[in-house]
Amino acid sequence: MGQQQFGSIIKTVSATGTPEALGGGGVRAHSVTFLGLKAARTNNAGKVWISPNSGNDTAAVPLDPGDEVTFTSSAEDNYFTDAQFYIDVETAGDGCVAIYDK
Repeated sequence: MGQQQFGSIIKTVSATGTPEALGGGGVRAHSVTFLGLKAARTNNAGKVWISPNSGNDTAAVPLDPGDEVTFTSSAEDNYFTDAQFYIDVETAGDGCVAIYDK
């Protein structure tokens, strides 16, 4: 078995009510942990939502400042891409840090 490799993405969203994709689809991961941070070691001012959809006010997982949530694929050979996750914020300039396994 090989050593697990990790990476991270810092994503801030410039406007409320306009969810933005975590990335453009170039990152594949078996699991992704989202942290309620707008930068390394900097909590958000408000709540963010992690969603599989791009629309505003869609069903999403709420994330309070400093909290975390992890999504893990159902099988070893399955994966997520960064383009599958959308981030919505209640305070402009907030966002998330996503830590993923490669």
